[in-house]
Amino acid sequence: MTSEIEQEYNNLSKKYSLPAFKEIDKEFEISSLEDTSFLLRNTLRKISEKLEFYTNMLNDLLQPDTSSLSSMHEISFFTEEEKNDIYQIFKQLMKLNRNITELILEADEDKTAQFLNSFFTEWLEIKKVLISCTNKMKKSWEKETTMEQELGYFG
Repeated sequence: MTSEIEQEYNNLSKKYSLPAFKEIDKEFEISSLEDTSFLLRNTLRKISEKLEFYTNMLNDLLQPDTSSLSSMHEISFFTEEEKNDIYQIFKQLMKLNRNITELILEADEDKTAQFLNSFFTEWLEIKKVLISCTNKMKKSWEKETTMEQELGYFG
């Protein structure tokens, strides 16, 4: 099926000057789609899944559930300025995801192609920030802390 997906995508790419198949597939795994019907709309769905994953991650970081040790721990390692930057990325991701929802509802191939073209470059920039944020979250676990110090937990 991958070759059929790639072939159909390349046909659409010629029509709309879309990002290269290998690039979009690397980012959003569109080769795993089941069939070629409504390929651009289904590509949006794959993108939406990924955006939702990252918005949930950032949401948990920005608005941690006090019963979540991981969220409470990780957010304590971010400055107020970093939290604001994360919020700006969160807003950007939410806007993109809502735009995708609207495009799926409209089912307009031309608008979908326009979105994919503008989105892909924007995504590559967002991804850099997400990598940096995730790296800081990961490094927070390398610091020596106790539950009492970081979480105020006295069980």
